[in-house]
Amino acid sequence: MDTRHFFIKPVIPSELKKLSEMAFNVWSCWDMEAQRLFHRLDPQLFRNVDHNPVELLHTIKSEQLEEAASDEGFLYELNKVYEKYLNYLRFEGSYTKSGITEKFSHEDKIAYICMEYGLHESIPVYSGGLAVLAGDQLKAASDIGLQMSGFGLRYKSGYFVQHIAPDGKQVEEYRNYSWFMSSLTEVQDKDGQPFFIEIPFKGSTVFAKIWKLDVGRIPLYLLDTDTHQNGPKQRRITHTLYDSDRVLRLEQELVLGRGSVIAMRKMGIEPKIYHLNEGHTAFSILERLLHMTKKQGFTFEEAKTAIRYSTVFTTHTPVIAGNENFDDELIEEYLEKEIEELGMTASEFLSLGKVKKEANFWLPAFALKFSAISNGVSKIHTEVSRQMWQNLYPTLHKKEIPIISITNGAHLQTWLSLQMTEMFNRYVGPDYMHKAEAPELWKKIQAIPDGELWSAHRRRKEQTISFIRRRLTEMMRKRGYCKHKLKDVEAVLNPDYLTIGFARRFAQYKRPGLILSDPERLVSILTNEDRPVQLVFAGKAHPADGIGKGLIKNLIDFINEYPVEKHVVFLEDYDINVARHLVQGVDVWLNNPRKPMEASGTSGMKAGINGVLNLSVLDGWWPEAYNENNGWAINAGEHGETSEISDDAEANQIYEFLENEITGIFYDHREGEIPVEWVRMMKTSIATVARGFNMHRVMREYLYLTYLPQMTASKRLSENEWAELKKLEEYRRKLDKIWPKLYIKDYFTNMRGNLPVSGEKIDIECYVYLDDVDENRLQVESFYSFGDGDGETQISHLQFVEKYSDKVGKFVGDITVKGTGIQEVGVRLVPSDAAFREIYPEYVKWKD
Repeated sequence: MDTRHFFIKPVIPSELKKLSEMAFNVWSCWDMEAQRLFHRLDPQLFRNVDHNPVELLHTIKSEQLEEAASDEGFLYELNKVYEKYLNYLRFEGSYTKSGITEKFSHEDKIAYICMEYGLHESIPVYSGGLAVLAGDQLKAASDIGLQMSGFGLRYKSGYFVQHIAPDGKQVEEYRNYSWFMSSLTEVQDKDGQPFFIEIPFKGSTVFAKIWKLDVGRIPLYLLDTDTHQNGPKQRRITHTLYDSDRVLRLEQELVLGRGSVIAMRKMGIEPKIYHLNEGHTAFSILERLLHMTKKQGFTFEEAKTAIRYSTVFTTHTPVIAGNENFDDELIEEYLEKEIEELGMTASEFLSLGKVKKEANFWLPAFALKFSAISNGVSKIHTEVSRQMWQNLYPTLHKKEIPIISITNGAHLQTWLSLQMTEMFNRYVGPDYMHKAEAPELWKKIQAIPDGELWSAHRRRKEQTISFIRRRLTEMMRKRGYCKHKLKDVEAVLNPDYLTIGFARRFAQYKRPGLILSDPERLVSILTNEDRPVQLVFAGKAHPADGIGKGLIKNLIDFINEYPVEKHVVFLEDYDINVARHLVQGVDVWLNNPRKPMEASGTSGMKAGINGVLNLSVLDGWWPEAYNENNGWAINAGEHGETSEISDDAEANQIYEFLENEITGIFYDHREGEIPVEWVRMMKTSIATVARGFNMHRVMREYLYLTYLPQMTASKRLSENEWAELKKLEEYRRKLDKIWPKLYIKDYFTNMRGNLPVSGEKIDIECYVYLDDVDENRLQVESFYSFGDGDGETQISHLQFVEKYSDKVGKFVGDITVKGTGIQEVGVRLVPSDAAFREIYPEYVKWKD
């Protein structure tokens, strides 16, 4: 029987057109007043549709809409929220340059490319932390007024829905999402037709349709290959997020990278900066290389330099094996034609994605080589990244590797509870909506009365527990449990008990089972009559991760084996909605990855801004926030000789904290109903985390540390039809003829005393083989470094003294030592042209 299904949308009364307009902007999903407006229409339905404003308007009864359209109170609130929405869209951001405040220019467009975006639970193009970070960055860019456009993929089913079978095993289900019920809109061409692009693909063509989501003022364009022009294999490219099929994953990333750039060109978007978020996006570089060399007449080296100074790359993965890579043969198979068009051999092209001489093409290595500035997502992660990728920068000192630190943050309006939002509005003021990075705002947190803060936290905690019970009831109902068993859910969790949250991807390095190391001791802590404790877990394991799935099963087995079913809960199908409830409504946030495997970890930030206290390993962001008054540090295993010893030490430390300190402070009501010391720590947590780890601060750092410097350098190179670039490339070609001949033969340091003390000088003599090169074309530098981490470096020029008959030149200089402890000094040879060195910092020679 040939029947066609279609959906009829209800007619929106004219009085509610403003409501419909706001529904089609993701702003309505993070603004509390907008959310309350939609909630008011039908609270139960709004909850059932995952707080999706568009689906609510599409499925609500027409009579309810008509009733709202004639409700003067509702219309008053609607007009108030709509005016707030318009004011938000009208806001013009600014920045300071050379002491002058300037507004963001529409010409200074930034293209942001990412594999996934976590904007809201009703928009399933996300799996976890990388996506939520990207979503928060788009929102913050909109808040502060950056001119940005986002690019990603539209997935038919996205990431999997998680179910837990009665035996504790994870079961994955993939659902086709009803995109017509979302705020996604079809991009149209000038004739009003759907907008398509064509992506060259393994000697053929893949078509992609372009969709758009409005994220405040930021357009997010999503590419979709599930369209009639493509065959079945091509259509499935954008079906599933992070498919474990390696060939399909490569195809997804080719569509994402190349397709995003092709879409920009066809839509007339001309970015000044391309921000590539993680290695999945690296093939955007390939498309730019092809276009610049084939269509714009650049040489390969010219194109490479131009791309480097208009690209910012963010790396997230602290273990090299976890970074995206593909077999050389697969890359050759898919890119044979493109490699030929670049005028390169396969080995020459593949070398662009090499770390050493492995038979893999690493996308992050490819992106790093074509980005003049890259960044890690915490200070520790940046150090790890520099060590991990240092082979890509063989001529640079570790401290000069151009991977800088921009620690992640959280978008406050998305993650603050309603109760906290209301207090922020009253005590901090509305400025945090556009400039949360201003430190003076957060001093006002101390003015919040203790009782008011504790009461707000208690109300949200009660709501969270009610939410958990509803989720548990739904889980049990699907499994066919009887009514008597369902009623038992009402006794699960107690709002009066200390509640700990642990929600993240279940992977071995995150150690979700660490707290289960001594089950009997944990049961004793949980069921203590005077100071009981509760645990709420949530998280998915990747479908291909058998170990991660086993960790979930171990947890379920623990709950079933011991008498803790009222104290320990695992919530299936972890998503943004679950995350939001937990970070807002527990008392303590537990994070215990194996150091240094946590690149950043933003869930603890979201908890911290809500007054939840972190109990965390000193990894990722937490060492930058922890001050002994805003949470606890798990550090007992840092010097363990084996991972097993470290695990035992840190599990014991967690138990010690719970038995002797955390519960003691939480249940200390000697001064009344309020645990005064706990509330003091809550205030400190809110102030330190909201001030230092909000997403506005992050985007300002990207602006000042990456976007603006890259724009300045790119502008300099491109002026007068790229005259400066061509000049520098010509200089480089000439330098390449003499550079291999030059080397530092030896150098000597003469300390004016047995051991110098701070303030004294060290004399340096350096001997350089110059061949027949004029010494004025070169510069010999002393490189002096001291201090931990980035520490401090001082570079001084050595003076030329004379050239000997054997073509060796003598250079001399001195340095003044500072500080104490182990320090280092060396000499190096560089070109004398400062402008050239700024663009080509890799031209450095040290003594072998």
